[in-house]
Amino acid sequence: MEIIAAILTLSVLGLVFGIGLSLANKKLCVETDPRIGKIFACLPGANCGACGKPGCIGFAESLIQGQADIGACVSVSEEKRKEIALVLGVETSTKIKKIAVLHCHGGVRVKDKFLYHGLRDCIAANLVLGGQKACSYACLGFGNCVRICPFDAIKMGEDGLPVIDILKCKACGKCVATCPKKLFTLTPIDKPVYVACHSFDLGKVVMQVCPVGCIACKKCETVCPTSAIKVINNLAVIDYNKCISCGKCVEVCPRKIILKRHE
Repeated sequence: MEIIAAILTLSVLGLVFGIGLSLANKKLCVETDPRIGKIFACLPGANCGACGKPGCIGFAESLIQGQADIGACVSVSEEKRKEIALVLGVETSTKIKKIAVLHCHGGVRVKDKFLYHGLRDCIAANLVLGGQKACSYACLGFGNCVRICPFDAIKMGEDGLPVIDILKCKACGKCVATCPKKLFTLTPIDKPVYVACHSFDLGKVVMQVCPVGCIACKKCETVCPTSAIKVINNLAVIDYNKCISCGKCVEVCPRKIILKRHE
């Protein structure tokens, strides 16, 4: 009888607690907007943080609350962007894809000013007299950009320079933010010409430390039919609003640091 009584007591208590939990669940539950799930399904799920929100689910919630714009996600495809706009009931314009570009072509060709034996990290190396490279603007080659890329779009090449896979790059900007030399920018994919140098030193100084640095000869500036490239502070700079990607600056550059990306 004692065993039966104990079983009955436990059964009653289980029933009471079950009813209580059920009532509490209905009373305290927070309703989730079903659109969040639909939007989240359209997002890449990389949680790269480039949008400034805590992951893709945070971005989806911000869109619903009107606290973010669809364009803030640099990783989502154009097709998925349109699907998100449909869920939100808004219009969205076509966005020109951007990719990361490295503005250095030196790598192992740049002279070293000392032997560095410290941590294989660009930020750490840069704290030691601006890094081991004789050019103070050169890529240090320790691959912070490779490690931080959430899309595995950057690899280190044999020349000691990062190589960007344009098919994988989502222009999240992580490489731009992490590079202590500020050698990365995000450029429109339909503008393939870029300057692979970031040195503002005088030409004769550049020639002493790097065989492929810009020497401000202005040949690119002279040959450009649309005045899209100018030498400013000893460095060729491209105005992409004017550039027609004709490639004439690429052909005339004696240092071969104005490059045209091949798709």
